[in-house]
Amino acid sequence: MFARYSWHHVSGCLILALAAVGCGGKSISDLASSVKDAASQGVQSVQEKTQQAAEAVGAVADKASEVAQLAGTIKIQVDQPIETSACYVTFSPLSAASVGVLQLQSYRDAEQESFPSIFVRAQTSTTTLAELAGQTIAAQVFVQPQENGPLWTATDQPVQLKVASIDQGKLTAEIAGGNLVNSQTGASQTMTGTFEGMVQ
Repeated sequence: MFARYSWHHVSGCLILALAAVGCGGKSISDLASSVKDAASQGVQSVQEKTQQAAEAVGAVADKASEVAQLAGTIKIQVDQPIETSACYVTFSPLSAASVGVLQLQSYRDAEQESFPSIFVRAQTSTTTLAELAGQTIAAQVFVQPQENGPLWTATDQPVQLKVASIDQGKLTAEIAGGNLVNSQTGASQTMTGTFEGMVQ
C-alpha cells in the first residue's frame, strides 16, 4: 500500500516534470531519477521531492508567463475572432524625409511566422515613437487566419489605428475604424481589435 501511495504522488510529479524541458536547470532524466529515488526513502522524502519538482515546474511556468508578457498580444475581429500570443513593435525613423514607419506584427521575423499571421504598417508624420501617443494614423493591414488561406487586406482604404499609449517601451493601440477585404471572395468586413506589444 505504501508503494502504491508513494508512486501515485510521484507519477503526478513526473508528468509535470516531463511537460517542462530543462526544469530548474535539470534535465528530464535528472528529475525522473530524483522522483524514483524518493519513492524508496519514505513518504516524507517523496513529499519533499514532489514539492521541489513542483516548484521547479512553477518557475518554468512563471518564466513562460514573463516571456508571453514581453511578446505581447493581438486581439482582433474580422469575420471571426483572432488572437495571437505575440505582438512585435518596431519604429523606423526616416529623418531625411521627416517621417517614421510603425510596424506591428504577430511574428518576430519571416522564418518564425505562424498562423494566424497579422502585419500592420503605418507611415507617420513623426520621427520619434513617443510623439505617436494619442494619435490616430492610417495603416495598411494584412491578416491571414490560416496558412494557405485567404488574406484579409486594407491597402486601398487604410484602417485607422489609434495609438492609445506608449509607456516604458510598451505600446497599446486599437482599431478606430476601417474594413478589410477578403482576397478570395472580395467580401468586405469591418475590423475591430487591440494591440499590446513591447517595442523591439
